[in-house]
Amino acid sequence: MNKSEYIKKLTSELGHMPYGDVKDIIQSMEEHFDEGIGEGRSEEEIAASLGSPEELAVEFKDGAKFKQVMKKRKLSDNFKGPDGRGRIFVIIFNLFVGIEMWLVLLAAIIAAACILAVDLAAIGMIITGLVTGILSEFMLPFIFLILTLICVAVFLVAILILGIKYYVRGLKNYIRWNKNVWHYGLGEE
Repeated sequence: MNKSEYIKKLTSELGHMPYGDVKDIIQSMEEHFDEGIGEGRSEEEIAASLGSPEELAVEFKDGAKFKQVMKKRKLSDNFKGPDGRGRIFVIIFNLFVGIEMWLVLLAAIIAAACILAVDLAAIGMIITGLVTGILSEFMLPFIFLILTLICVAVFLVAILILGIKYYVRGLKNYIRWNKNVWHYGLGEE
């Protein structure tokens, strides 16, 4: 594949990225090809060293910058393929860490939903008591208890929202790390 074919295919693969980012990537790729040609390499050799445009586009879509991708490509020029240790490590690590992280997140969501359900039920009981006119000596402490539970629920929901936000960021990096270990192994011994 020559330079124009490679860049055309990469441009189509980057399709839904912002125009400015695609423009910068394509400009950097053209400069990379020009530098390689200046070093005496053919366009086909340069394209082969970059890998397929589809794989390269995936890396750019994951948020990698041009210098990071090129550094990774240079390191992977000597790469012989994934080793079995890396794949076994990813599987075992996910069994002991990854699954538990999902269970903790699920437990936090269920706990927040239960607290909100209790609050809503208690508010319904207060409204029912006020409408029917049954006010007892326990109504005032009950109202304060409900208000306290509502404050706790709001606090927990806020913490849960922030926790999920940072959990998703960490999970994105965790998945990227898993893919790297899966495809490239644990590295040199």
